[in-house]
Amino acid sequence: MIVRPERRDDRDAVIEVERAAFGTPEEPAIVEAVRDEPGSFGLVAEEGGAVVGHVQLSAAWVGEAEVLALGPIGVMPAHQGRGAGTALVAAALTSARERGAAAVMLLGSPGYYGARGFEPAATYGLTNPFAGVTESGFVIAEEDFQLAVLDRDRVATLTGEVRWHPAFG
Repeated sequence: MIVRPERRDDRDAVIEVERAAFGTPEEPAIVEAVRDEPGSFGLVAEEGGAVVGHVQLSAAWVGEAEVLALGPIGVMPAHQGRGAGTALVAAALTSARERGAAAVMLLGSPGYYGARGFEPAATYGLTNPFAGVTESGFVIAEEDFQLAVLDRDRVATLTGEVRWHPAFG
């Protein structure tokens, strides 16, 4: 398996990965909405010439400071549990660091992402704007909001409202 930047000819496969991984239209819609925005980029996991995983990163803000948001991230069901997600997260953080990002934020499982370099955003005084129960009844906890700190000095200065691209809800 290799992880590489998403290409234009990967677009349909990426949408299929997100659709298959989540079984809902929300994640593919987020990818479609953010993929061509300034600061956005995607990476794919490829195995045997087929795209089997995808991670999207897009611009987000804490106050006026730009950071990156990670998500959606999806892996084809037949390939889950075999390291593709971990490889995508690692490559996303490397790419974000190379692009000069101060931090990458996400909403996700503290157990999974904590083992991959993320820590509670509350550690840095940031609060989860999505905390609570969604319209569909899904619960988003405060601790689901996490940061991978890439530049501690810059992260220490982050204050203000946390904002994702409007496609996130």
